[in-house]
Amino acid sequence: MSGRSSVAEVRPPTSEDDSGFTLMELLVAMIIIGGVLLGLAAVQTSALVTTAQTRQRTLGTAVTNQVMEQLRALPWNTLNKGLHAGFASADGVDPNVSGTHLRPPMEPSIDEVLITSTAQATNRAPLSGASGSNVTRTSNPEAPGIRFTSRSYVTRAAADPDVLTLTVITTWKANQQAKQRHVVMRSSAYAPQGGCGDANNQPYLGACQALFSSSAGGTGPQTTITAAFGGVVGDPAVDSTTPILPGTDTTVASLRVGQAGVGVTAQQSTNAESSALHASGALTAAGATDPSATTGGDKAAIQASNDVGSAGAAPLDPAPVTSVGVAGTLAVDTGPLRLALTPGSGDQGKVSSSTVTSCATGIPAAAPCAASVLTSSSPSVTALTITGTTFELSRIGSSSMTTFGARLSTAVGASAIGCTTLSGPGCTAAGASRSLGTVTSGSGPWSGGKASSGLLQVTSYTDATRVDRGLAQRTSAAVTTRSGSVRYWNGSAYTTVTLSGATNITANTGAVTWASGAYTVTASGQVSVTPVSSLASAADPAGCTGEGCSISSETGAITLAVHYRVTGPSGTFAFVVTTSLGGARAAAGFKAAPGA
Repeated sequence: MSGRSSVAEVRPPTSEDDSGFTLMELLVAMIIIGGVLLGLAAVQTSALVTTAQTRQRTLGTAVTNQVMEQLRALPWNTLNKGLHAGFASADGVDPNVSGTHLRPPMEPSIDEVLITSTAQATNRAPLSGASGSNVTRTSNPEAPGIRFTSRSYVTRAAADPDVLTLTVITTWKANQQAKQRHVVMRSSAYAPQGGCGDANNQPYLGACQALFSSSAGGTGPQTTITAAFGGVVGDPAVDSTTPILPGTDTTVASLRVGQAGVGVTAQQSTNAESSALHASGALTAAGATDPSATTGGDKAAIQASNDVGSAGAAPLDPAPVTSVGVAGTLAVDTGPLRLALTPGSGDQGKVSSSTVTSCATGIPAAAPCAASVLTSSSPSVTALTITGTTFELSRIGSSSMTTFGARLSTAVGASAIGCTTLSGPGCTAAGASRSLGTVTSGSGPWSGGKASSGLLQVTSYTDATRVDRGLAQRTSAAVTTRSGSVRYWNGSAYTTVTLSGATNITANTGAVTWASGAYTVTASGQVSVTPVSSLASAADPAGCTGEGCSISSETGAITLAVHYRVTGPSGTFAFVVTTSLGGARAAAGFKAAPGA
């Protein structure tokens, strides 16, 4: 045999061969990706923990600052006594105290002798609360589960007995296993000096000037409609969920004419504000906290201040603000029955506040003041329509109200304002006046032509009240007036009662009826009038020191209520329409400077 050689043929791979990552390469890649993700998760977790800790420290600082401000507001003679002698046993062991020294473990540099006294009162929180405790515990919904514990201390520097050191230490833990965290805040208190230093009542940082405050408000009439028991055995029971009209969900319908108000406060500086709220209406469903439908209710407001040194303070002399109210009709409609509320639209408001310009006639220029005026030219009406026949449940005619407040120190006010004499630091005054158009309740096409002007009616109504307080007005009385007349259907004719400040009556009307087709309506009413009133508190002929002197007044209440019982194809239902005429009120207070 002859020998033959064999040569292996090597061919390049074809397109059908497998290609890509090997299993080992995939495992290595997955390990790398997993490591990166774990690293990112760790970074994210660390960031979340850091953010939570930062937030907790922010809240802890805020709590500490609040407790320090409460501590700084205590009178000098309270701070001067220091802690109650029994503070250490009043609320467990105090970790910041060693013997008679303040030695907080988180601040080794602090080693000071505590001030304590058995004479310290136990109602002077946060320094000496119940049983002499110096502990304040605070929770915040922004840090659920965390309780901030603040402890207050007073020490005295040996070099200066008239200087106290105030310390507040707040501690907390994020959880039971977490490290305790803390905030330490320190401040100095100085004994008051000079004639203003009333060490028993005066906070050591308090103002050495008299304090004045005054306010006034005028509230317009308001009508409220709610379901009621019919008054006849077998009528359906009612509760707070019963609708006014069957088949609807409205349980309360209300209409308000509007209101105006002012407020003035003064010590080192004066702030004055005024506002006007326009007519509005609202419908509220059973169980709801907010109305399901509203109309009107626009508000205008303005502020002025001569506190020129404070950032964000109101301007000295802002321009008055005028406004016009806009409101539409709200209705509850079931087809044959329709309840409609129509607030008077187009009422005009003007609010003024200034420390330079007079706000009202009788207030001198440069006297800080506020004034508010609200005037309506169209009536506010609530009505029930039954198969095309309309019953005016209430009608409130056009009205106006005016309020003012002022702080007078260099020039007196007119007799209509008050503060007609000035002494010492001066005086503050405030007042309100109102004029109402005819107010009628219970109008309808009643059988026999009865109660043709409604069951209840108030005409030619006005009221006003003003007060003042100052060094020369420590015991001056409120000046309050009220006039007009109310008449009610007594069953056969109208009885008229003249209104004065002393009027105090309750009277019931006779019943009236109406019937048409399947419907019958019966109505009766009641009028209630209370006298004007005023209250003078802490009158101090010696000078209005201590609690100061204050007075408040109001023009009484007038309420018209009409009960309706309606029988129709779907059964019987009833409701009450209550119209309150609102009122005017005023208040003023004066507290002499400490040591004055």
